[in-house]
Amino acid sequence: MDNSMIEEGIVVSVYDGMARVRAVRGGGCGGCASRSMCKPSESSDVIIEATNYVGAHVGERVEVAVGAKTFLKASFISYMLPLITFFIGAVIGKYVAGSDVWAAISGMFTMLLCFYGVWLYNKKLQRGSKYHPVIRAVLSP
Repeated sequence: MDNSMIEEGIVVSVYDGMARVRAVRGGGCGGCASRSMCKPSESSDVIIEATNYVGAHVGERVEVAVGAKTFLKASFISYMLPLITFFIGAVIGKYVAGSDVWAAISGMFTMLLCFYGVWLYNKKLQRGSKYHPVIRAVLSP
C-alpha cells in the first residue's frame, strides 16, 4: 500500500525536469486530524514545486504525491525542533544566570540558531530530489 499524501492541481510552469503545480489546499487534508485547526493562509491555493517524471505540460491537471514520512519529518524539523531548542535554551539560561529575563533571551537565541540551521539544511536538501513532491500522473489535458 502506497503511504503518500496526494494532491491534485494544474501545472502552471515547467522547467528543468520540474513543474510548478497550483493545487487547491484541502484535497490531501481530508483525513488529517488537525484539518479543523489548520488555516495556514486565507487563500485556498498553494504552489507546489514537484519533480516532473511523467512529462506533464502547462495547463494539464495532475496528481502530486509526497511521502507521509517525508511530510512528517519536514513538519517536525520546521515546527517542533525550534520549540524544543527554545525550551532547552531557556532552561540553560535560567540555570546559568538564575533570571527569567536571561532564560527568555537564551531561549530566543537558541531558537534563532535553530531556525538558521533549518534554513541551511533546507538549502542542502533543495539540491537533491529525495524530498521533493513527485507528479505521479496526468489526469486530464
